Amino acid sequence: MAGTVPLPAPERALLQEHVEHRLGQGGGYYVELYRTTVDLLRQLGGARFVMLDAADRVALVSRHRLAVADLRPGESLGAFPEDIRAVRTRAAPDLLGGYYASAAGWAAVGYGSFPGQCGDLARYTRPEA
Repeated sequence: MAGTVPLPAPERALLQEHVEHRLGQGGGYYVELYRTTVDLLRQLGGARFVMLDAADRVALVSRHRLAVADLRPGESLGAFPEDIRAVRTRAAPDLLGGYYASAAGWAAVGYGSFPGQCGDLARYTRPEA
């Protein structure tokens, strides 16, 4: 996982919009999924996730491979196997997808403008360098 720097407020707001959108759809599916995620993080961390410092959050997610969707045959999922499976295969991919589908996510991988938004008009009027 990259660095331990918290998301800046504008990027955090984009991710929050994604979560709010998900919570408004799906007949409770995402409510239950996100509740499971919050409960699991609290159980694994021994405190509310937000109360852990950034380095401890990264360590917890890394130690339990919570950002890795692929499950290995025979892999031990620890004391909370069904919750870890749900977080790894459904919640984490959804949150990561929500972030990387946003303008902030596109910028994180080097794109200067988000699809559907006008980029640098001068770029389209001169040959590529």
